[in-house]
Amino acid sequence: MRILFACDLDNTLIHSYKNRRAGDICVEHYDGHEQSFISPVALDLLKEIAARIIFIPITTRSIEQYRRIFWREDFRPTSAIVANGAYLLNGDTKENFMTDIIAPHATELSAQCEKFSADDNFNICRIVDESFLFLRARDDINVEEISADLQTQTKLTVRHTGRKIYLFPPKLTKGAALNRLTEKFSPDKVIAAGDSDIDLPMLKIADVAFAPKNLSAPNVIKCSPTPDFAEEFLSKIIRLLED
Repeated sequence: MRILFACDLDNTLIHSYKNRRAGDICVEHYDGHEQSFISPVALDLLKEIAARIIFIPITTRSIEQYRRIFWREDFRPTSAIVANGAYLLNGDTKENFMTDIIAPHATELSAQCEKFSADDNFNICRIVDESFLFLRARDDINVEEISADLQTQTKLTVRHTGRKIYLFPPKLTKGAALNRLTEKFSPDKVIAAGDSDIDLPMLKIADVAFAPKNLSAPNVIKCSPTPDFAEEFLSKIIRLLED
C-alpha cells in the first residue's frame, strides 16, 4: 500500500527552546542560538516511518526558515512543502507549487503590507516568499481581537497563533497543498499531523489525522500537547503501519 504522511513542523515534529527537555537534539540555530529541537525518540520513530512510506513536511515556514533546519546526516526529507503550500522543495531546487492561486491577490497583499508597515502595533510586517503576509504583534496587543476585525476588512484569510498573524490568499492552504500532493503521488492512504488552525484544512482531508487535544476535526485522533505530541503520534503511526 502506498501511504503519504504529511506533517507540520513547528510544535508538531519539532519544538522551540522553551519546551526543550534534557537529551533533545537541536535541529536549528537562529541568530547564534539554539532554536528548535526534536526528541531522540521522535527522530528514531520518524526515520523508521520515512523508510517505509512517503514523508513530506508541510510548513508555513519560509524557504529560508525551512533551510535553517539541519536534520541528521543519516536522515533528511527528500521533499518539503513551504510557505503554506506555495513551493515544493526538492533538495536545493524550488518548484512553484501553488503560486497560480497567489497571483490574483498580489495587489491586496502589497496594500495590506504597506498599511501595517506603518502600524506601531506590530514589530514585524513582511510578505513571505511573495506568498502571504506575516505580522508579529507587540506583547500588549489583543491578537484575537485584531484578527477578527482585520478579517472584515480584507478578502485574504486571516489566521493567528500566539503573537503571529497571517494573511493568506484564500486558497493557499495546507489542505490545497495536500490535495496537489495526492495528485502527484497517488497514495492509497493519507496520514497527517498538525497542531494549529492553520493545519486544519490538511487534517480534515487526511484519512487519518493527529492533533493535540485542543484541535478538533471528525477524523482527528487527539494526542498530548507539545513536547510529548511528536512521540505519541509517531508511535501511533508505527502501530497503524504494522496492522
